[in-house]
Order: sequence, then C-alpha cells, then structure tokens
Amino acid sequence: MRRNVAGLVVVFVGAAVVQLATSNTYLRYVKPGMRWMLLAAGAILIVLAVADVLADTRKTPATQDDDGPGHGHGHGHGHLLPRAAWLLVIPIFALLVVDPPALGADAAQRQSPVAAKPIAPKGQPWLADSAQGDTPVPLAVRDYAVYAVWERDSMKGRNFQLTGFVTPGKNGTWYVSRIGLTCCVADGTAFMVEARGQAAPPKNQWVTVTGQWAEPTKRADGDVAALTVTGVRNVTPPANQYE
Repeated sequence: MRRNVAGLVVVFVGAAVVQLATSNTYLRYVKPGMRWMLLAAGAILIVLAVADVLADTRKTPATQDDDGPGHGHGHGHGHLLPRAAWLLVIPIFALLVVDPPALGADAAQRQSPVAAKPIAPKGQPWLADSAQGDTPVPLAVRDYAVYAVWERDSMKGRNFQLTGFVTPGKNGTWYVSRIGLTCCVADGTAFMVEARGQAAPPKNQWVTVTGQWAEPTKRADGDVAALTVTGVRNVTPPANQYE
C-alpha cells in the first residue's frame, strides 16, 4: 500500500506539471520554449507511476504472515496508510490551487539597474536604421536598457515605446522594468529604464511609456538607461511577463 501511495504522489506531481504547462501558468517559472519539455516530463511521470502501481497490484499477495496461523491480522497492519505520506501531497495541491504572481518590482529592487555591455550590438536590425523620426520605436525594455547606454549614437534623437512594470527608486525616481530569463526564474535578471518627466504610477503597475532617449544616469557601478517620458498609459500585464 505504501508503494501505491508513492505512485499516487508521483501521479499528482505529473498532473501538476501538465496543468501548469497547459494553463500557461508555466510562463511564470520558465521560458515559453520549455512548454513541450514540461508536458513530456509530466506525461512520463504519470505513465511510469501508473505502470508501477498496476504492476504492484498484480503481484500475488502473500497468504499469511510467516508467524503462522492466527497471525493473519498482522499482515493487514502493513496496509495502514502512513499519515505523514499525505503531507507530501499538500505542496502539490497548493501549486494547483494558488496562483503565484510573476517576479515584479520587489525582485527588481534587489538588483542594480545597470545593464551589462552587449556582445554583438550591431546584430540588432533596428540599430542599423539610425534615421531620426517622431514615430516611437516599440522596443523590449531589456534592449533599451542595454543599447541606450552602449549604442548612444544610434539612439540619440529617437523616440521609443516601452512596456513594463513600475519599480520605485530613491528620491522620487522610478523605472520601467522587465525581468529577463535565461532559463527560469532562478536566473531572472532585472532590466530597468529610468523614466523622467512624469510622476510615478503605483508600484508594480504595468504601463506603456513613450518618450525620447535621454542621457544615461551615472552611478558608481555604471550608467543607467533613461527615457524622457512624454506619455504613460496603464496596460494589462501580458501573458508572458518576462523577456
């Protein structure tokens, strides 16, 4: 019976993984490209657990305990369900019921807003067009945070549109932020752009801002990308809140 309980727990784990992948909740933990790997992993767990339980139940049960006649009731005690085993199921049910939020301003505030130097900046097609214009260029926050500092000549005089969540800073400053993932939330990196010229919306509010490139803010650990904001619009968070 204890082996059956272990198999049941594994089934629940597999079902939780499948449910996360099919409901898009997995986007709060890993990158979109990992969806099929999660579905495959969950399905394999369910199949293996069910196969193990079925194989165990088909085995010929022992007729009596080795203690001999009169002690058959002793065998029944081995089938008592350990109460502690069910505690293993609680985190799984919590994962299915509780809807955890994606990383937001609290995670971003624990990191530096200074973005690292890009490896190959000229590989970005929008940078090749250095023409200035009034039409805002929609850009990922992580791209702006990097290239506004390291490719200033291509950014000067141009207007941009960024979408992210609000991260409060010190002395009334605030940032448009996004969390970038390499693989999963464990390696999440905050990309932050200082917003100038407009009052800060509430913390964690998702906004789309438009504005013009501004000289980066200098800090002891490096320069921080900045945008002179001319318009702020509250928006609904996207299905995939990471970049």
